[in-house]
Amino acid sequence: MSKLWYTVTLMLSLLCLISTFYFGTFFNYRSTSPVDTTSGYQSDASDAPCTFAIFRQAYKHQGYFPRGGRWLLTKGPPHYQPEICKFRFPRVDKRFVLRCLSNANISGMLTSGDSTGGRYSQALVKTSQLSFRRVRSEKSKGGGFYPDEKYFSSQLPPHVAKLLRTKGRFCHGCSCFLQSTKLTVSNKTYTFNIEHIAHTMILDHTLDIVYPIGEEGLRVPDNVWVTTAQELIFRYYLQDRYPDVFIVFLPFAHVKRHLLLHRLQMELKYFKSLIEEYIPRTTKVIYMPAYGEFEEARKSREWKNRLFENMLATEKIDKMNHVLYDVLESDLLDPKGRVYGFLDLIEASKDRKGWSTDGVHMAPVWYESVMSMFWETYCNSVLLNEF
Repeated sequence: MSKLWYTVTLMLSLLCLISTFYFGTFFNYRSTSPVDTTSGYQSDASDAPCTFAIFRQAYKHQGYFPRGGRWLLTKGPPHYQPEICKFRFPRVDKRFVLRCLSNANISGMLTSGDSTGGRYSQALVKTSQLSFRRVRSEKSKGGGFYPDEKYFSSQLPPHVAKLLRTKGRFCHGCSCFLQSTKLTVSNKTYTFNIEHIAHTMILDHTLDIVYPIGEEGLRVPDNVWVTTAQELIFRYYLQDRYPDVFIVFLPFAHVKRHLLLHRLQMELKYFKSLIEEYIPRTTKVIYMPAYGEFEEARKSREWKNRLFENMLATEKIDKMNHVLYDVLESDLLDPKGRVYGFLDLIEASKDRKGWSTDGVHMAPVWYESVMSMFWETYCNSVLLNEF
């Protein structure tokens, strides 16, 4: 009997010890919020759905676009899970997007950027799960080097269209396009558009207003002139049909080659001032940081390990993202503002070398993953009445 009692007591003691260790560890794990090791910022909202308000809180604590997260690659489409909040869907559901657009009461989104921005815009359309059709496409001359005058002039006031001239944008894969779909909400049908405008620099003169010398009888008002292609787009091309959401994919893959860091801040500030001058305050403006490049994936020896201001491409792009944040910080922290940012995509892309197709561009899975995150963040913010 004493032997049996001793055995039972020993087993119970072991069970208690194991239970204490296992459940104690489990509950400690569940109750501890993730910590970003770079900033020491501990989020209390790690299980909350990702929204722009949560991003804003992270900006306050980290002083930068939120870092820290991991890719979930086991089941279904790969998706990124940040430490500060939760993305609940690898790819968003069509019904979720429809409900979001209905609540937001919006009819159009605009994206801008280079060939990378164009890929993001295509992914924005695809991941919405809505049935879009191509309404207009830019038929660029010289394999994409020169903007298509007809694409723009058809939407410009006649007196501006007459004076429109184009210059090379030097990008084979850059082109503009407009895609459209019909949405029916509460028995009411309306058109929803997503348009992409191609730019390879923050400010450029690929679209310009030029007085035709010697043309008799043409009188141009003094106030018609523009300083940049961006001003022409914001002032004339978009007038009377401004987007509800403007997603800015800054063309840092091109800019890193042509613009020194000390000039970048000035150009970003001027770009921002053009938006403030011409784009209505009702438009939400969302700046997307650039992702990193991969030297090992470059096809050309000429570009592999090339330095830009004594930095490899990713290091300079990272610094450019920091300049972008510094320029935007006061707007990003304003809870009543209309400017928003996103996650640190240098951090998110750093271990995705296998997705790089040529060192600069990524496979579709990257763009679709990021745009799914965008849809979920935007729609969560709409449905939680953050806007």
